[in-house]
Amino acid sequence: MSSPSSSSSNTVYFVSGGNRGIGLALVKNLSSIADSVVITTARAPATASDLQDWQKVHSNVHVLKYDAAVHSDATNLASQIEKLVGGIDVFVANSGISEEPMTVLDTPVESWARLYAINTLGPIVLFKALYPLLVKRDTRKVVFISSGLGSQKNMSDAFGTSSYGQSKSALNFTAKELSLELAKQNFIVVPVHPGLVNTDMGSGYVDNLGKNSGEFADVLRSNVMISTDQSAAGIANVITTLSTQDNGIFLSYDRSSLEW
Repeated sequence: MSSPSSSSSNTVYFVSGGNRGIGLALVKNLSSIADSVVITTARAPATASDLQDWQKVHSNVHVLKYDAAVHSDATNLASQIEKLVGGIDVFVANSGISEEPMTVLDTPVESWARLYAINTLGPIVLFKALYPLLVKRDTRKVVFISSGLGSQKNMSDAFGTSSYGQSKSALNFTAKELSLELAKQNFIVVPVHPGLVNTDMGSGYVDNLGKNSGEFADVLRSNVMISTDQSAAGIANVITTLSTQDNGIFLSYDRSSLEW
């Protein structure tokens, strides 16, 4: 017998990394939509207190253990999700890490490897594991949380991105490739820039920029940086309004398109 949450009348969202920041805000936003079921992850669910508090009063939220740095976790996660809800409608790869921005010459080799493994390979491995669950539903929306820093078109010496920017650019490449490969299966695949968000990652990046240009960093904080709620609301709107015409487009949280 299937569980109530696996009913075809529900829209099942999967969001990785829902324990904090943009991921947590997105879980809260999506789980507030009528007839939604949200499956999310944390490396250590028992210590994800904010997420646990939200789950206690939202029975449509399920939290599972998953570590983006451990690629074998993806297979086990897929098995748990299948038992829980059968299939998923929307896949959101949100987990990611950043490091202090440095020049290419100053960035250690270990940094390139670490960020590529988590920010690029992690989402690829996760998508491949959950792909069979998306095929079980007709919606088939796939969102990779990327970054405007992954756009070569917008590259500037004012923003040191090195290993982080490259890892997101590679993720964008994969999203574009998947959008072409899976179009005949009615998938909609997009990378999404969440904005410059006031999270530990976003604030830390601006703080590091401020070491070289405090005035520039202040402008970013005052005029560009947005809250996690603003970012999540925008991403949720992108998700719910995605159509086949959007397939393969690099979108921002405000639904504008970005150049690659």
